[in-house]
Amino acid sequence: MSLAPFKVLLFDCYGTLVDWEGGMLANLRPLLEQSGAPDREQLFSVLGPHEGRIQTETPTMLYSEVLEHVYKAVGKELKLEVKESDAKAFGASVGSWPAFEDSADALQRLSKLGLKLVILSNVDNTSFEGSKKQLEKGYQFDAIYTAEKIGSYKPSLRNFDYAIENIKKDFGLNPEDILIVANSKLHDVQPGHKKGLKAAWIDRSKAVMGVAAYKDVVPDFHYSTMAEFTQAMEKAKSA
Repeated sequence: MSLAPFKVLLFDCYGTLVDWEGGMLANLRPLLEQSGAPDREQLFSVLGPHEGRIQTETPTMLYSEVLEHVYKAVGKELKLEVKESDAKAFGASVGSWPAFEDSADALQRLSKLGLKLVILSNVDNTSFEGSKKQLEKGYQFDAIYTAEKIGSYKPSLRNFDYAIENIKKDFGLNPEDILIVANSKLHDVQPGHKKGLKAAWIDRSKAVMGVAAYKDVVPDFHYSTMAEFTQAMEKAKSA
């Protein structure tokens, strides 16, 4: 299969372009510095299911508020001390989570290929503003579809229906023109396949959430970094 026919890149943001787990770890220190705190893999094996549960139960809750509840749920399950102020700080931290080093450059290069760059992310609008400032270097995203705008969270197929419908409305392009670019197999690759979309998996090292338990989900393309994916897309478009 060739990358050449695709005209829209539908990006997940957190885990793919922004270091989701690294950003979380930096802001979970009040829990992780306590005696009995888990290691990285154990932590995210607890945190991920709580996040998914809360998003499913309260699909219109802002992501910053979801994270507050996640913090409290993780602390309770792990029998660690939870302070309200720490939970709120964790919820407000999304915009400060660092972009991966190759993300901004890759996006700028991809924008020069005439591709539409679209975000489909489980985030609220305010939180995304901080990430957007880190990622938009010499270009702008063509569209940003957040969970707040849609009223639900991935992996709900409703989010992918929204993206497909709005890409058609905004750009006159069809599902066969869309390539999902994402790290999470749970949130993006698997539901995207259910909607007939192709997916390029960005295999970020150390990723646990949405990845570790989904080894049987096979993407259409596989790249280790955004830089590697960009190079492949540039080669395909120039052929």
